[in-house]
Parts: sequence; C-alpha cells; structure tokens
Amino acid sequence: MKPLHAAVIKGDQRRVSQLVQEGEDVDGRCECKLPDLKRAHEFTPLHCAAAVADLGVIDLLINAGAQVDSEDEVGCSPLHRAVWYNKFDVVQALLSKYGADKNKQNWEGYTPLHLAAKAGHLEILNLLLKTGVNLDVVDKVGMTATDHAKERHHLDVVKVLEEYGGKQGANAAGNVKAVRLTDRSLSRIPDDVLEKEKAEHLFLSRNRLVVLPSNFTRLGCLTKLYLDNNCLSAFPSELFALSELEELSLADNNIESLPEQISIFRKMETLLVFGNMLHSLPSSIGSLSLLKSFDVHRNHLKELPASFGQLQNLMNLYLSQNQFEEVPAIVLDVGDSLQVLEVAMNKLKHLPEAIDRLKVIKRIDAGENKIASVPKTMCNLSKLEWLSVMDNCIQELPDTFGQLASSLKYLSTTNNPLVQPPYEVCEQGIQAILKYQEELQRCRAVVQPKMKMVLLGSPFAGKTSLCHALMEERSRLTREEDRTHCMDVKLWQADKDLQLEVYDFGGHKVYDFVHQFFLSPLAMNVLTVNLEQYKPAEFEELVGKWAKALNAHTPGAVIRLVGTHVDRCSPKDVRWKCEDICDQLHRDKKKQDQIIQDQMKTIEDVISDSSVIEVGHPLHGVTRERMLKRYHKLRAMLESQPKLQWCVAQVSSADPLKGIEDLKKELVSLALNKDVFPALCRVLPETWVSLEQRMLAERKKPTLWLTMEEVETLGREVGLSADRLHPAIAYLHKRGVVLYFNDIPDLKNVVFQNPARLTDILKQLYHHNTDTMIRNISSLKVDHIQQRQLQEDLLRSGLMSIDTLHHLLKGMKQPPNNMDIVVKLLERFGICYPVPMSGAGSIARAYRVESSSMYQFTWLLSTEMPGDVHEKWFPVCPEKQDQLTILCVMRGFTPWGLYERFCAQIDPHIGNRLDWANGILASFGDFPLHVRREVSKENNASITMATRFPMDHVDKAWEDLLKVYGVLRSLLKEWPGLPYTFWIGCCHCLKKEDAQRGQAHYFPGDLLRQRRPLGIHSLRCRRCSASETVDIRLVYPPSVTDKQSGTDAGSVHSTKGGQATYINITGSSNVQVGTGNEIRVSETC
Repeated sequence: MKPLHAAVIKGDQRRVSQLVQEGEDVDGRCECKLPDLKRAHEFTPLHCAAAVADLGVIDLLINAGAQVDSEDEVGCSPLHRAVWYNKFDVVQALLSKYGADKNKQNWEGYTPLHLAAKAGHLEILNLLLKTGVNLDVVDKVGMTATDHAKERHHLDVVKVLEEYGGKQGANAAGNVKAVRLTDRSLSRIPDDVLEKEKAEHLFLSRNRLVVLPSNFTRLGCLTKLYLDNNCLSAFPSELFALSELEELSLADNNIESLPEQISIFRKMETLLVFGNMLHSLPSSIGSLSLLKSFDVHRNHLKELPASFGQLQNLMNLYLSQNQFEEVPAIVLDVGDSLQVLEVAMNKLKHLPEAIDRLKVIKRIDAGENKIASVPKTMCNLSKLEWLSVMDNCIQELPDTFGQLASSLKYLSTTNNPLVQPPYEVCEQGIQAILKYQEELQRCRAVVQPKMKMVLLGSPFAGKTSLCHALMEERSRLTREEDRTHCMDVKLWQADKDLQLEVYDFGGHKVYDFVHQFFLSPLAMNVLTVNLEQYKPAEFEELVGKWAKALNAHTPGAVIRLVGTHVDRCSPKDVRWKCEDICDQLHRDKKKQDQIIQDQMKTIEDVISDSSVIEVGHPLHGVTRERMLKRYHKLRAMLESQPKLQWCVAQVSSADPLKGIEDLKKELVSLALNKDVFPALCRVLPETWVSLEQRMLAERKKPTLWLTMEEVETLGREVGLSADRLHPAIAYLHKRGVVLYFNDIPDLKNVVFQNPARLTDILKQLYHHNTDTMIRNISSLKVDHIQQRQLQEDLLRSGLMSIDTLHHLLKGMKQPPNNMDIVVKLLERFGICYPVPMSGAGSIARAYRVESSSMYQFTWLLSTEMPGDVHEKWFPVCPEKQDQLTILCVMRGFTPWGLYERFCAQIDPHIGNRLDWANGILASFGDFPLHVRREVSKENNASITMATRFPMDHVDKAWEDLLKVYGVLRSLLKEWPGLPYTFWIGCCHCLKKEDAQRGQAHYFPGDLLRQRRPLGIHSLRCRRCSASETVDIRLVYPPSVTDKQSGTDAGSVHSTKGGQATYINITGSSNVQVGTGNEIRVSETC
C-alpha cells in the first residue's frame, strides 16, 4: 500500500498533509482492502477517505487537486463509496461543498441512488432525492433504484421512492410522465395505461407480454420504453409510431430479427436487445446517428453491417456471447467515441492490429475466447482503465505492455499459458508487469531452464527410492523407518539444459492436506504405484484418488504414471496390472466426461428451445444468462483434462535399475518439450535469477526465515535496491521458491526462504504415528494430571496451548524462536485458529487459565459427536422456527483438508462453538449454526450448513449464513477442476418427520446467484401438494451473492474484527445441473 493511502485509512491528517506537500500523487491508485470487500481494489486516496469518513482528509485532498469524481477499478466514485458505507456527512459534503456528480454510474450502471436503495440507507436516500437525482436511471440489467429496494424488501425505501416518483412524474397539468408496471405477470397492458398519451417513460419489464395492442401507437410521447424479459417473438411493429424514443429495451425476449424500419428512431441513444435470437442486424442500424449505447450480447451474430461505422456517437458496445471469429473491422471506425467494448465468450483468435484506433477506449473485455496474442498497438491505448483477456491462449504479452500501468486500474490475464512475462508476474497485475519489464531493461535477460517435478503416490509406492535411482543413478532403497514424513525437496540437474526441483511427498493420509500448497500447473507430476502390492480393488486408493486430486486442483496437469517394484513381479503380473490401471483410468475419465457432456447437452437443449421450461426440469427457475455462464465453465472443464500418457512406465529401483535410464530420458524429453512446458523457456532479469540463487544458498542455514533487513542485504548484493526488491520477492513467492505474506502485518517483515522446511513444523503436529505425539507431550515437565489433560485436549477436542505447541516443535532440528510467527503462519494456512479466553461460554476458559493462549486444530478433533448436540439442534426443524439450509455435494473426490480448513476459516464469523470431526454446532448471535460433513461409499462428500430463526429475522439469517457459504466457495476455487453442486434445502420439507431419511427437496444452488423475483411470494417444491408452499424468502437470498461489482454487496466479512484469509485462490468454480422448482405467483400480484 502506498504511504498516502495508508495515512488516509489511518486518519493521520498530519502525515497526509506532509505527503501531499512532498508531491505524492493525490489521484494515484493502489490496491487497498476496505470493509465488506471480497478482495483488494485499486482506489485513490479520496475513495479511502470517503469510506472511512474523514472530512478533514477529504478537504486536504480536494484542496490539493484530487478529482472529486475519480473512478476506482469498477467505476465507482468516492460518492458511491460514501453512500455504500452509509457516511452521511461525507455524502453531504461531496454533494453540497465539492459538487460531486450525483447521477454518475459505475461499470454495473449503479448510481449513488441505486446503492442507497440496495443498502436501505434511508437518510442518505432522502438527501440524494433533495438534490434532484434522476429516479429513472437503470443499471446494466434494466433495474431502477426502486427495483433494487423492492428486491431487498426495503419497504420504507420503496415507499419514499414511489412517493417521490409520483411527484416527479407529474407535469403542470397533472399528467403522469412515468409509468412502472414491472414484475406484474401481465399478459396484456391495462387500458388505463394506454390512455396516458403524455407519458414519457414506460416500464413493462419482467411480464408475460406476447404482443402489443394496436392502440399502443397512441403513446407517441414515450422517450423511454422497457419491454425486456417478456415473451415477444418479433419486433413489435407498433413501436414504429414512437419516433421520440431515446431509450428502448427489448432484452431477453425471443426476437429473431430487427426490421430495416428501425431507422425511424432518429433520436435513439440507448438500444438494448441482448438475450434474443438475432443472427444479423439490419443495414439501417447506421441511421441511428445519436446512438450511444448498444447492447446485443447473448445472440447469434457473426458480423456487423457496413453501415455500423456511421455510429460516430457510440460510446458503449456489448458484443459478448455471440459467434464472432474476429472483432469486426467496422468497430474501429467508431474509435473516436467508443469507450466500452465487450467481446467476451466469442470465437476470437486474435485482436485487431489497428486496435489503437480506439483512441478513447476505457474498457475492453475479450475474455473466454481463443486469442493467441496481444497486438503491440494495444499498448498505445492511453485511456484504457479496464482489460480482461482471461481464459485465452496467450503465451506472450508485448514488451511495452507495462506502459498501460499509467491508466489501467484492472487487469485479468488468468487461465492463459503465459510465458513472457511469466504467469506468476502477470497474476500480480499491471504494476508487477511494469516492474518486471523495467527490470529487464536495466539488466541482462536470462533464460532459466528450471521446473518442478512432484512425486506422488501412496505409502510404500517407492517414491523416495525412485528419486534416489533417478538422481544418483544407483540403487539406494528406502527402509521403512526412513520413509518420507510429509515432504522432502531436492535439486536434480537432470540434463545440462534442465534443472528439476524434485518434491518427494509423503504418502500417508495425514499429510495429504499439505500437498495442495505445493502443487503447480507448471509442474511435471510423477504418479507412482507399487505393482507388487497393486490389486484392482485397491485402484482408487493407490492410483485413482491421486489422479483425481491433480485434475481437481490443477486442471490440465501433466502426469506420468510409473509402476515400481517390477523386480518382485512376474512379467505376466506386470502386464495385466498395468493394463488394469490404464483401463480403470480410462473408465474414470469417460465417466467424468459423460457427466459434463450430459449437463452441456441439457443446457443446449433448453437454449435452442424457446418454449417455457417445464416444472421439474433440472434448469427450471435458472436464468438463460446463468445457463450460458455454466455452459462455458463446463466446456472449459472438458477441455482441461490431464495430460496423461495412457501407459505405465515399468521400473525397479533395485539393482540393476530396470527401466530407470529409459524413464530418465523420457522425463527430460517431456520437460524440454516446449509444446508441453512452454514456460520452461521463460526470460527473467538477471538480478531476479541471482536473488533466487542467493535464497537457495540461504536454505543451508538452520533458520526457518529471514528478516526483511537480511533479504534487503541480499538484494543489494545482486544489484536490487529496496524499491525494486519487492517485485522479485513476490515473483519468487508465486513460484514457490519462498513464502512472503505482505498482507499479514505479523508476517510481512519475514521471508521464508525454504517453504519445504515449514513442513518440519507440520511433521511434529501431524505425525502419522499418534503414539509419537503422545510421547512428545508426555515429556513435558508437568504433573500427571496436567499431562493427562493435555493429551485429552489434543486427542478429543483438538485443543493445544501455545506452551504445548512450543514443546512439540522442540523436536525439530532447529526449533523456531518466535512462536508468534509460527502461529500466524499456521493460521494463514487454515490449520488452526485461536480460541478466545473471554466470554463465559469459551471452551478455552474451561480448559486453561487466561495466561496461556489456546488454539483449535481441526484435524485432531474426535470423531464422536457430543451427546447434547441433538438436544440443542433437533433432527427436525421445530414448527415455530424456519430453517435455511445450503448443501454442497462434491463428486468422486474429497479435496484434501478442505473441510478442516473451512472449519478453521469460518471462526471469525461465528460465536461460541462445539466441534467434532464431522460437525459444528455454533451460534450466529441469537441463532444457531449447524455444520455437518458426510462422505458416501462412492467418495462423494457433502457439507451442510444450516441455521434456524423466527421468520421475521430471515434476512439477517441469510446474511450470516452467506458468510459461511462464502468461505466454502472461496476454498472450492482452489480446486477448479472439482465437480461440485450447491443446493438450497426446502424448509417446508425439513419440518416433516421424514426429512431425516433424506427425503427433503432441494432447490438448485444457482438461485443463490440470481435475483429474488419481484412480486412473487411463494414457491412450490416437487414434494409439496398444490396447496402447500414455501416462502420465497427461504429459497432466494435478499440479493445476488456472487456479484463482483463495486459494491461487493455479497461480500464475506468478519464479525470478530478480523478478516478471514484465503490462499491459493485460482481459477473459476464449476457448477452442476440441479433439479427444478415451480414458481407460484401470489394472488396479490
């Protein structure tokens, strides 16, 4: 964080004044983590000041020249932030004293009024209304501030907005200017509406209109008309009489073409026709000379007409989710005005060389295509603020790409096979790319042919012996007592042009959770299986689970199967066992592919059929846009299968090393194959390579970490000044060469130069021999009562005092001398969490005195459920309460340690808790939280999260439960290839006695990421009779839960004063098809 931003957030006016006088950029941006945000955003100092409500700092910054309407990376102004954080005095000052733009829209189309309505901030909303804000502004999906207030059930806000709208909408003669009939399930327009000939704005969104009446032509004064989300199959000819139209939405209908007569709308400024069935556009589209915003995403377009270049006032163009194979050249003809271009999810193979003709472009979204390169001319886009090229095939960015840092606020290059700059640099954003390219200009460029090789397999698979045979070219078999505990790392000069960093993982189950932190998409994975011990019935344990883990964590991983101990098997046994392994792998792959293909086929069938989705269909209730997003995720999963040779290399690590030489040659050849590992030829600054070599040399020292002062000394020795050191350290952290947590205050002043040494800590805590741990505790110098209690604490409750932890770590060759750093590191990895001493219900108080800190290790909990759980959480929901239930089902593979880390990371969001190995009973303030884990015989794991409450607290219950749900979703993102499904339990069913027998109905989890339908009050599940319903508020949360907008309204934040931290967040989560539900329209609608 920049010094000025840090001073602003702290409210240090003296320091802010000093920095401003020293010339700090008052409009400079850097990543800051503000409250309620899921991640850090690029903010100016003024955004930060608005969020923390420091009027003195705001005055200092604006008087120093700060732009009052500056934008963050999602287009929010400081006023947006002040409104969202309910800072009344700041909002008042920005409007009245500094003249902030009251109607400014962010990238989602939200004005400050939208945010006030969404958040229910009535006092600020009244303040905005007094300034004369425009009530009819709609966001990108056509929703007004009133719509958002209704969605959130802020009835007091709705009342104020409707009263204000009524006053605002009447002219001097008392005629209504604006008519709103959204979400009314109308199949015809009321006659009294058609008589309002002077009406200027008409909102008929989300109804059931099939055609418009002939007398609709009487509404000739309309300037704004919204007919989106209806059942129109053709462009209504009645609209040709409405020549005054400036804004028209026909989105999300079934319209197949636009007529040539569209040229009649000479005053049109906004045209929204996304989500239809358009295959082409009329040539007359060029006649709409005043058009500023054109949204035609989610159609079937392959080209644009030549007349499109006549739209010289066009500012926003949305072409995503069509069939374009290249960006139409005609788009560049509107380059003098175009500010937003979205072409994501098409079939683009490249971006145009002349893209710099888009002289004022601010936002480009070209993600999820097949783009192989970025033109150098893109670096000339001096006004570009937002760029996404995620999910493409880009290996190299232009060597001047970093110069975009002067304007670019947001960059996404994820899921590209980037070599230059290395993907580890690109992951850190545009500033890191700039620093990398600047460093390359300062010093010599070096190619570093080095990569990671991971040895995986079950216990006694022969991994360590194989490692010795490959590296030493001689037999050195590992004795059982010498087998790998947790992980060992060795450097292997496999060839003159190749150095491999070999990670030898311990195979025991207790170490599984550690492995995920050291897996990499750029690694070569050697999966070993002991052919002597192999039996077909044990395929899943010996081979299948490892292959599934690699595919789930690093989709597209390179895997080489190696069968060991062939010297102890007959040739016949070797042959049939290898064939069986390959057959079962083929079977697993075919089964996985079929699951994905079936779901894709279901979506394809629905999208190609314009009829209404039947009740009971697995996609009933899911929006078309949600389906398309899911389809693209499924297709990405199908295309990211493991790179696996369908044969087993047969070797023996015993003399005479049968097959070892051939395997070595094959591994070297595979590693040097640029098509398989293009990143091996990455180019790095010589200073970075030298720093890495110094760090590797430091591994010989016994210390677990280096202080930042020591690292800065090493940096100076290789030519890196302190200001240029951080990018190099951050790169080495991303590579896994070191660990450096700049975002954690207690860890930011140390660098762990040997991550593998940290497993020494885990060896002491999670030894596969429990008796060894007990003996270690027994050696504590305490009386027998204390000794027994310590053992019980650990083995039954997973509790450990800081003193016990310190004692266990004395078994290391070089015990750490700073336990605070060790504990913070363990917390970072989600291995434990602190148990507070305060509070009468604290479990720590029952075990220890206040002078000794206690930590809960979720891996060490007892499998026995406490006897009083059923007394506090009845198996069936009581009639006087309601229940929210979110269920997550993972198919075929249970991610290592995911549940245990989930249990640790939800701690900041809950109160007193009672834990056992497969469950938690905790509190959300006055409401209970029940978490349960189950694993089926097919290894399908499920995690259930539920809370109970009185119905009038349903929104608060959703707020609390979604925090826990958000933690699980974040952890699942670390396993982007894992098939999993979220479900929402039907409260009606859960109150029935047979709910215990697994008969409850579950609504599809997609509804968690959709807007709660307006005007609909109840749903009927498939198990209900026609007269039985469930309140819609028990199925849909109050708002969309995964929106990555500037408001981050669905964010997960701590209720204990601290942020939950997540690591290794990569890729996108995948979604599955669920079962349907029937929407029942209330009689009052």
